[in-house]
Amino acid sequence: MKVSDCLLQKKFQHAVQLFCPIPLLVAVLSTFLSLFFVGNALAGGPLQLQTTFDNKAIYTEEPLPHYLEVLVTASPATSDIERKRLPLNLALVIDTSGSMRDENKLVSVKQAAIALINRLRSQDRLALVSYSNRAKVVLPSSPVRMEQDTRWLIQSLRADGGTNLGAGLIEGYHQLREFASSRTINRVLLLSDGKANVGITSSAELSRMVLQEADAGISLSTFGVGLDFNEDLMAALSESGRGMYYFIDRPESMEAILAKEFHSVEQLVATDIQVTITLDPDFRIEQVFANTFTVTGNTVSVRFGDLAAGERRRMQVRFQPRQRGPGTVNDAAKVQVAYTTPGGQGTGSLSQHIDLAYVKSRQVSEEQQDKAVAERSAVFEANLARQKAAIAYDKGEKKRADSILNQVKSKLKGLAGSSMKVQAEVSEMEDYQQGLNTIMPARERALMQKRVKHKSQAIEGC
Repeated sequence: MKVSDCLLQKKFQHAVQLFCPIPLLVAVLSTFLSLFFVGNALAGGPLQLQTTFDNKAIYTEEPLPHYLEVLVTASPATSDIERKRLPLNLALVIDTSGSMRDENKLVSVKQAAIALINRLRSQDRLALVSYSNRAKVVLPSSPVRMEQDTRWLIQSLRADGGTNLGAGLIEGYHQLREFASSRTINRVLLLSDGKANVGITSSAELSRMVLQEADAGISLSTFGVGLDFNEDLMAALSESGRGMYYFIDRPESMEAILAKEFHSVEQLVATDIQVTITLDPDFRIEQVFANTFTVTGNTVSVRFGDLAAGERRRMQVRFQPRQRGPGTVNDAAKVQVAYTTPGGQGTGSLSQHIDLAYVKSRQVSEEQQDKAVAERSAVFEANLARQKAAIAYDKGEKKRADSILNQVKSKLKGLAGSSMKVQAEVSEMEDYQQGLNTIMPARERALMQKRVKHKSQAIEGC
């Protein structure tokens, strides 16, 4: 999944790319070598952990905000992983409400479903559930067979009625539960092009149900099709379900995106990955750049969900150091990663403790900056600003959207310097701001807003 230019995915996927350079170690003064080593990495096992500060030297007289970056990477795919993969227990839950007739959306979903079955093995199981005003079991959970009857069942799907998303989910989970075990990979794949308007419509209630099933071993990935679905709901459900969220703006890309999800499921190497970060009491947490997190005092807890071979999750924490005299801050950050291995093989963990130092010289502090981490910090800041601005604009708060973008643009312009990447982020923010002030067709506006919101979440996979 990961290539040098970092194909975006989180939990979230789309046909959009983001600059994601490999972290570089900056030159350090020999007298401070032990203090100013920038990156720490733990390898071995299914996951690797790397922790890095954007700068390990804090200027004593004027401490500026700093960033801690955490990167968790799954071991790359091997022939052994592919050969020994666990049986899959899948449910494909498809929205067949009336709007799925538009733009050949249902036609594309049918083609993708048939392509998915062609990728499965004889030991895998698949259930097919459709939903409109109510849920319907099109194919009960069965061992995979690409028979004419199965193909006919898929082709028989017709679009009509409302969107009872909750009923579709409930039936999808019901189909998997009987055959779910620690020796199978259990996942529901939910496809929808609209808003839940029949049955359970509460995002909180749906998320609670999905989280309960995830705790029981059945994960969920969501696929938002077109421009009318509720992206906040679909993103929230994938987060609670520890799966992936995909934005599909062109129905014809459905088959390729479903193939990416299949890769993630069949080469799963770690599940329910949780990261806990504890910062020194002298560091005040200002912002966490991650999709699912909680902050308690100076401790951040982040859920990364599942990782397949070669995938990675990256997050950052922005914190404000308090002023203090020169010297080393031992264990400035403590990072722990806990995970479960698929197939009932147990649990695992990784941990790192890294130091920081306060120095008297502003020049020494500036020379210790890790430019690669700083650039990624700018990307995180810009995407968060665009997301907040998009949400404000959708609420009719145009002035607030402008204010959010202006504040972050001003901050990044001061950091841009010779960094082409930071300059590009500023330019992209200006283009988006101009778009918000431009009269455009509703469809074009909806597409712009969904892309901005999706990209802000997809960056975690960078």
